[in-house]
Amino acid sequence: MERLPRGKGKRRTVLKSIATLSAVGVAGLAGCTGDDGNGNGNGADTIPGSDYPAVDEWMTETDVGDAANNYDGEIMDLREESDVSIDVGAGDDGLAYGPSAVAVSSGTEVLWEWTGEGGAHNIEAEPDDQIGESDYEFSSGEAVDGADNEYSHTFDESGIALYHCEPHLSLGMKGSIVID
Repeated sequence: MERLPRGKGKRRTVLKSIATLSAVGVAGLAGCTGDDGNGNGNGADTIPGSDYPAVDEWMTETDVGDAANNYDGEIMDLREESDVSIDVGAGDDGLAYGPSAVAVSSGTEVLWEWTGEGGAHNIEAEPDDQIGESDYEFSSGEAVDGADNEYSHTFDESGIALYHCEPHLSLGMKGSIVID
């Protein structure tokens, strides 16, 4: 058993030891929080958006809507997941998809879940109205409000799906999915 020093230095030594242990503990947990830096908390790996120029262009394009405000040039790699969820109405203003860019495996079902933030939203994949690079066309229908809405789509073939929120395209509410 280790003995603590006596006298005035005892309290200081104990506090210093606790501070050191706390710092080591926090540093040791830094990689275990599950946050991948995109604020979604699942610790997924990422792929550079530059690996998929159409995704990078769509997410940063300003000729067709504004740039996605939560796209940081990285695509979240979720190819090991059988089911993937994307928030509709993410971000501080509720005008984003979260995560905004993902990679999934062929056969994956993607579920979009409304958060109830940012007003009425929808999901529109319309290649001709976007940048002509999407391999998929789908729609959740008219924009709806509230947190109890969902839309799902299963991606059976390799390709790229670019999509947006019709009422908020001009504000950069865009998303993309890479299917391998």
